[in-house]
Amino acid sequence: MPLLTELENYPVEYNRYRHAAPDGASPVAEAGGVPKAAQKMPHSRAGAWSIWTSDFSFLSGFSLRPPDFSRLSSARRKSRSTGFHHLFLFLLLVSSSVCFGQRAKDARPAPLDPVQAEQEAHALVAEMLASRPDQNSTNTGQVRITDAADKERLIPVRFEITITPTNWINVYETMPSSDGRGGTKLTIIHSGDKPNRYELLDPATAGSTNAVAKVLTPDQLMVPFAGSDFWIADLGLEFLHWPKQRLLERNVIKHHKACRILQSINPSPVQGGYARVVSWIMIERPHGITHADAYDAQRNVLKHFDPKNLEKIEGEYQLEEMEIRNVKTDSQTVIKFNLAHQ
Repeated sequence: MPLLTELENYPVEYNRYRHAAPDGASPVAEAGGVPKAAQKMPHSRAGAWSIWTSDFSFLSGFSLRPPDFSRLSSARRKSRSTGFHHLFLFLLLVSSSVCFGQRAKDARPAPLDPVQAEQEAHALVAEMLASRPDQNSTNTGQVRITDAADKERLIPVRFEITITPTNWINVYETMPSSDGRGGTKLTIIHSGDKPNRYELLDPATAGSTNAVAKVLTPDQLMVPFAGSDFWIADLGLEFLHWPKQRLLERNVIKHHKACRILQSINPSPVQGGYARVVSWIMIERPHGITHADAYDAQRNVLKHFDPKNLEKIEGEYQLEEMEIRNVKTDSQTVIKFNLAHQ
């Protein structure tokens, strides 16, 4: 399929994934890996400051001006001229060293071998899917939805984790509030590297009842949970189950944590759904996700995901909030958990 062939050949240069894209912009650079704005600027490089050593108009920017030589004697003029030349040389050397230092700092690591990048990616994903909670737990929190007009809705939510000998179960259930009657219940059954099973009980959906939940098919996962910007696929980390995984970088810093950058390709993207996800995954176990960007089949960014207040409590990382921003609708949703220490 042409779409899959095109997605498989996404460039993997480091500078395309070094920073998260701003809202509404794709981190995929223009042809050649340099943004158009930078292509029009002489003596500039994308992602770096440039210093022109041939232009010393920056002296006026520091309130410096040349001395008045007409009032100086010949000897003093010569002495002052020599001193000025020394200052000139000093500034030249300093600005040159800044340029050289910037070039050294911006040195790009060599691209990963494609075969090895895929092997390392699958090993990382397998380790993430094999991990599971240590014990059953029940918690509460809220979903805060902010639309494009800055209007907010607050939905109380109950979270539940149940461990079984063969899998573990994650439940998201909305509770009654002034913004809704609640009763939406999503059950996600995780079975390691096997596909997730999703069951949805939604009172707002025609034909659903309080007794029977609907088992969702893979093409039904790119839909909002309880009207939020979190899709059902987001809550199940469905992109980790896609067959095409590739490591883009081994060691980068994101949100003050050392991470690997993982690219996941959806083999069968639905209309308007995710075709590709690029995620920053902590090197430290249990390999939490510090950031993720989701794209459609036209390479447009759809969403940005960021955890908020990731804290280490009693030796384990606990997530206090997670936020997802929907670029297409200009809305965002924050899920806030009530941590054990609160």
